[in-house]
Amino acid sequence: MQAVLQDIRYALRQLRKSWAFALVVVLTLAMGIGANTAVFSVMNAILLQLLPVSRPEGLTYVSMANGQGQAPGGWNTGDQSTSFTESTFEALRQRADVFEELVAYAPLSETGSVAVRYGEMPEESEGEEVSGNFFSGIGARIARGRGFSLSDEKSHAPIAVLSYDYWTRRFSRDPFILGKTLTVKGVPLTIVGITARGFKGVEPGNSTDFWIPLQQDIRLNAWGQTPDQTLYGNPKWWCLRMMARLRPGVSPLQAQQALAGPFGEDVTKVLGKIDPSQWKPLLDFIPARGIAGYSDAYREPVRILMGLVLLVLLIACTNVAMMVQARNTVRQREFSLRLAIGAGQRRIFRQLLAESLVLVSAGAGLGWLFALAATRMLTAWSGIESGLAPDRLVLLFTLLVSVGAALVFGLVPLWSAVHAPVAGVLRSTSNSTTAHRGRVLGGRIVLAAQMAVCLVLLMAGGLLLRTLRNYANQNLGLRTEGLLVFGITPQGQTETHVFYRTLLDRLRATPGVESISMAENRPGGGWSNNDNLILDGVEQKGASLRTNDVGAGFFRTMGVPILDGRDIREADAPNTPLIAVVNQTLAQRFFPHSTPIGHQIGHSHPATIVGVVQDSKYRSVDEDPRPMAYFAAMQAPSLGTMHIEVRTQGDARAMLPGMRKIVAQAYPDVPLEQPMTQQEQFEKSYEQQRMFAAMGGFFGIIAALLVATGLYGTHSFRVSRRTTEIGVRMALGATRMQVLSMVMRESLWILLAGLALGLPLTFAAISPLKSMLYQMSPFDPVSLAVAVAAMVAVATCAALLPARRAANLEPMQALRTE
Repeated sequence: MQAVLQDIRYALRQLRKSWAFALVVVLTLAMGIGANTAVFSVMNAILLQLLPVSRPEGLTYVSMANGQGQAPGGWNTGDQSTSFTESTFEALRQRADVFEELVAYAPLSETGSVAVRYGEMPEESEGEEVSGNFFSGIGARIARGRGFSLSDEKSHAPIAVLSYDYWTRRFSRDPFILGKTLTVKGVPLTIVGITARGFKGVEPGNSTDFWIPLQQDIRLNAWGQTPDQTLYGNPKWWCLRMMARLRPGVSPLQAQQALAGPFGEDVTKVLGKIDPSQWKPLLDFIPARGIAGYSDAYREPVRILMGLVLLVLLIACTNVAMMVQARNTVRQREFSLRLAIGAGQRRIFRQLLAESLVLVSAGAGLGWLFALAATRMLTAWSGIESGLAPDRLVLLFTLLVSVGAALVFGLVPLWSAVHAPVAGVLRSTSNSTTAHRGRVLGGRIVLAAQMAVCLVLLMAGGLLLRTLRNYANQNLGLRTEGLLVFGITPQGQTETHVFYRTLLDRLRATPGVESISMAENRPGGGWSNNDNLILDGVEQKGASLRTNDVGAGFFRTMGVPILDGRDIREADAPNTPLIAVVNQTLAQRFFPHSTPIGHQIGHSHPATIVGVVQDSKYRSVDEDPRPMAYFAAMQAPSLGTMHIEVRTQGDARAMLPGMRKIVAQAYPDVPLEQPMTQQEQFEKSYEQQRMFAAMGGFFGIIAALLVATGLYGTHSFRVSRRTTEIGVRMALGATRMQVLSMVMRESLWILLAGLALGLPLTFAAISPLKSMLYQMSPFDPVSLAVAVAAMVAVATCAALLPARRAANLEPMQALRTE
């Protein structure tokens, strides 16, 4: 142990003497290891991470098998494959021969956020209602107080359990919080427990703040739905998500077969007999690993990014290997002298190993800090609220990568250091010791391979950044400048029409408000109502209709041009004939030679079409135009959560404090839900693409910097080793331009070799990127031209400084260096 500490102390002294070398090596390793750790954090969270509960390996999400949705004749929440009725949950939870535990849960709103008040000011927090066995069934620990019981579920007890993070953030870890009242959507609930640190719910992509038992109170209805769809009152409503812990020895296939009968009987009892060719009562049990709902969408992009970032680590490690090799060459006389006076090869090898481990340890430590900062940015870019923070598995990955970097790339150059011919090196001087021809050629091959890999990374980054540009430059069909949007949910108000009319009048009177309206689903929010398209009582086969309930003046507020007819008006009230406005796509597809105005749309309560508006984006930026109808919100029987659209005359965000104050003064329990500009809302619809584009571009820049560093270091080292040769050449008549060309020519050959190797490699490697691109080909010539130009710039800049230094050498000074 004493010898190891001595080696480390000596290594630190040696590295302190060569601090510039040590700094470059540590930064290079930090970029390579940190980038890999950050991407692995994303992969771990989305694909690998288990829930922080006891026995997480046995938990599964319950879903419909074979990609099916709910049975025909039922209503759903938008999650057709993962939602079930309350009666199905009751029927399946009785099967103790299949399940150790079966739990149910549902969010309290479509977005998960609901109005919460503790004290004076309301706020929005994410809440779920759950079955009584929720915490005990999944194995979530309760740090303070208690969880729920089956009696709490059956009595629909007005109690709540807080997450540790919410207790910390909102209540500053108040030790006396148990027994206090938390008002949720106007309903007072008693706080009875706090979960253990780290548990944020069973949907790690969202961080749940509190849980309550399953409720009958319509104000706490699952998904925030209006009274026509309730958890216990409507047996056709598929709204509960379920998690299961199968009994030991019961496989998912056995559970599927055992439950097909009772599941089918329960559905038939409610919906009647169903044609087996249309729907089968089969369940899947998906391991609770990663982020539910994100795995399918993120799996392939994350794997592609993991491959790209491993290339970055490869470049970083080869750079370090070349720098260590160059430093060992400079120290060859030192090694030969130590061997000559009796030092063993093992002793020198151990000393050099200590230096490599010190460098790698410092690089790994800095890389870990880099990864922590990077994952915080990735969390913001991706919209994933929890799960991306590096955990023990990520730390283990970092350690393995670091050890691999030290052993594979740090030790390879050390072999030559302890096998030098002692007599030959001692007779030569440091500057006259020339590299072996094969070693020089090997170095050039490594640099050319680095440039080839860098071209792949730059091309991938360019494609992803240009894809992001395509998203950002999409024509939305509306004006987002100066447009503010936020959600409002009536809390306990029975006359919702009066509530919204009064609220809009108050907000409209605010200075700086140009116009104001509302919508059931905010544009860009990802939600939509979908139905069969029925025109004049005839169903249009193969056509679906997207709908949205909107307020008066909606299209004027949104900046959507009206092509024919009129906008929705204040006069379109409950006691007036139902009206609708349709979009351009519907009008052109079904009324190509006439106007749709005056025709009827809808089934049970058809509305008269009174206007046609230009197509505009609804769910997301990248959607294609589809038939759509807008109905007058004030003609609906009742209104739930609505999204207020405010067109302002100045900075939209600057209006938020005033809006909050007006709403709080009139309705103390009503917060502004997810307030943001309409432009920000649309940008959220391509968060995933923005995250991957930012990462791809970042990796390309890192690769270019690493390649530039490697080229610069290599050329600088070779120029310094050829000082005498350059002096002789200039003494014999070589001009400065010839010396400059000599160095630049070597860089040019490396560049050409790198491009020759990199172009076919790039075309082969970017094909998997096709699924991540939008409105462009993976063989985009602009991206390729930019990547090649960047490589030329990198090679030129990296070689130019050493070349100029060589050209500016004074011949006599160079000859005297011996």
